[in-house]
Parts: sequence; C-alpha cells; structure tokens
Amino acid sequence: MRSSGLGGSPAGAGNASIAARFERLPFTAYQRRIALILVSCFAIDAVDLAMLSYLLAPVSHDLGLSQAEAGLAASSVFAGVGIGATIAGILCDTYGRRKILVYTMYLWGVASLLTAFAWDLTSFMTLRFITGIGLGAEIPAAFALIAECMPASRRALITGWMQVGSAIATVLFNIIALVAIHLIGEALGWRAMFVLMFLAAMFAIYVRRHICESPRWLASCGRDAEAARAMAAFESEVERAHGRPLPPPVADVIADAPPVQGTLAKLFAPGQASRTLFAWALWFAVMMGYYGITMWVGKLLVDRGMSIADSIMIGIFISSAGIPAAWLTGSLMERLGRKLVIIAVLMFVSLAALAYGYATSFAWIAATGAVMRFFMVALATGLYAYTPELFRTSTRATGLGTSSTMGRISAVAGPMLVPVLVATWGYIGAFAAFAICFGISALLVLLIGPETRGKSVEDATA
Repeated sequence: MRSSGLGGSPAGAGNASIAARFERLPFTAYQRRIALILVSCFAIDAVDLAMLSYLLAPVSHDLGLSQAEAGLAASSVFAGVGIGATIAGILCDTYGRRKILVYTMYLWGVASLLTAFAWDLTSFMTLRFITGIGLGAEIPAAFALIAECMPASRRALITGWMQVGSAIATVLFNIIALVAIHLIGEALGWRAMFVLMFLAAMFAIYVRRHICESPRWLASCGRDAEAARAMAAFESEVERAHGRPLPPPVADVIADAPPVQGTLAKLFAPGQASRTLFAWALWFAVMMGYYGITMWVGKLLVDRGMSIADSIMIGIFISSAGIPAAWLTGSLMERLGRKLVIIAVLMFVSLAALAYGYATSFAWIAATGAVMRFFMVALATGLYAYTPELFRTSTRATGLGTSSTMGRISAVAGPMLVPVLVATWGYIGAFAAFAICFGISALLVLLIGPETRGKSVEDATA
C-alpha cells in the first residue's frame, strides 16, 4: 500500500496516508461551509437545467415554435451538458477540481445573458448548447469534491442537502417566473429569467473563489508535497473549527490509488471497466425517463387546456414536493445502504410516472405529479451520491463526467421522443415508456451495482 508524503503534517499525523487523515476528521463548521458552497453551485446549476420545464410554453409562443421544434429547443442544453461533462471530467482529473468549478461559471453565465436576446430557434438552440457546456462542466468537479473532502458517513447526506438546495431554488425560480410573466408578459418574462441566471452566475463566481483543492486528487497525481500542504491546511481549518486537537489517524489500512492520469482509457483499467459500463448504462436509462418527463411537464399541462400561468403554479406545487425527498434519501442511504434505497426509489418513480400518465383532472395531475417529483428528486440524490463512489480518485471526475454525458445523450432523446410517443400512444403510452426505463435501471442496480455505504472512497473502489 502506498502512503502519500506528509511533509508539514500536523502533530499526530505521522506517516499516515491522506485517506487515513481525512477519515479521522470530525465534521465541523469548516466542512459545512465547503458543503454550503457546493450546495449553492448545484442549486444554480439545477435551476438552469430545469428552467425550460415551465418556460418552454412561453418560449415556444414567442418564437413561434412547433411542437417538434420545442423538443429541439428543450434538448439543446443537454447536448452541451453532455459534451461539457466529459471534457471537464478529463480536465478535472488533469488540472484539478477547483479551477474547473470556478472558470466554467464565466462560460454559462455569459451564454445565459445572450440567450435573453435570442430571436429564433437557431439562435436559441446555439446559446443553450453553449450554456450546457458550462453547466455540464460543473457536475464532475462539484461531486468529486464531495466524495473526496467529506466523511464517508456524510457523503450521501450532503448530496441530499445539495438536492434540497436545488429543489428550493427551483421553486423560488418558478415563483419569480410566474410574477415576471404576469407583470411584463410572456415575451419579456422568459427573457428576464435568463438575465436573472446571468446575475446568479456572477454571484456564484464570487462564492467559489473560497473553495479548496482536493488533497486526495493531488496525491493521486503523485504531487505528494502539494497534497501534504493542502491536507495540512485542511486539517488546520478543521482543528480551528473543532476547538481542540484532532484525533490521531485511524490505522493506515486504506491505500491511496497509484498516480495515474485522468484519461478515458483509465476507465477501462483492470477492476474499473465493469463499474464504468454499469455507471454509463444506469445514467443512460435513468435520464431517458427523468428528462423525458420533467422537460415536458409544464407544456403538457398547457396542451391539456391549462393556461401558462396556471401551469407554472402547478409546477411550483409539484416542485415543492421534491424538497423533503432529497434530505430523506440522503439520510436513508447512510442508514440502509445505497442499493436498497436507489432500487426502491426507481420502482416508486416508475409507478408514479404511470399514475401521472393516467391522470385526467387537473387535481389528479397535480397530486400524481407531486408524488412523481418527490421520487424523481430522491432518484437524482441517489444517483449523484452513488456514482462518484464507483470510480478511483485519479479518474473520478472523468468517470462522473462520462456517465453524465451518457445521461445527457438520453436526455436529448427523451424530450424529443415525447411528441412521437404522445402522437402514437397518447399521454399514457408516453409515460409508460419512461416508467420502463426506470424499471430497467432498478434491475441494473440490483444485479450489478456494488454497495458503498460507510466506506472511504479508496475502500469503495478497491
């Protein structure tokens, strides 16, 4: 087993590895502050990805889009996310998590501002595609930092809080969108929301300056001296927040991965290939149903006779249902394990999607939509907590990025399939097809997925 060099380590650390030093740290206000920064990052990211769910109808009306063109408009951002996630994953494993997390904000922030001035389908799709590249780049960096800087007993719970933040932010966004469209009309209302996203990006840039680099990543690259300094600085902040000396590291039975470059080829190294294929297949199946449903919820309400304002109000109610789901899922994953919770959630969201497809009255649509949203947020929490634990530190961001890309490929296809499915089998058939996607995902986790609860990321990927 390999231990990282520890020049400059605090008293009591001895020659323990970076992993052993991390796993003995108490959870303090310092880690909570890092988690809060990552929560704000993911919340803004989630709002931008979900914003068209209830703005697609006013965008379509203003730009004169057909139903098929609306599907293209909705899918364009995910094409960018898919490309951005893979590229950023490789860059994160090569140049570090912090740089990517900070600098991607400039790209999607400016692109969001320019989207407010889109004049037709082509300009709208192009700018949303560029926005997607920046958004996709954030995912590998943020969740790699959670996996590498947070205690094994807190990773899923913190991921749950990230989803809580995103759910609250989405609800607030929908309220603001409703007010904007009511006060200044559809055409100016949806454009104002993209200006708001630009302002949120500028705020996020300011906040992210204070994020730290991952000592685990530095060690995995063979940069032991830098890893030791970063680890000592991290321990110093934790000790200051803790108010007393840190406990000694646990027995050094955890091995840091040998230094390797974060390339796509490393995802198929011995012991990693099966997990890579599993993660890719899981994200592809889940995201086909996830975004096929969420991107069209608002517009399908309008198509069924509801006004745009009423559809947004229903959207606020449905989105609110996801807030408790994220925290509950994170907590249950820490107690019951990743596999059991994810499988249960997949089965419940499959049933909820079927119920939503059969719904006819607006009251029943709202009720089943809220239940479906509850389990879909729970699903997202499970997926984002579980996936980083499947990959080694040296390729974690690349693995998460490429998995996200596989998900975004199906996220592009999902919204585009909805008009075809509705025309062929109606609303019931469309939601039944997506329910099947969730069922397939549950089988994948049951038959192939490893259990990672309570393990350090080194042990989880051994």
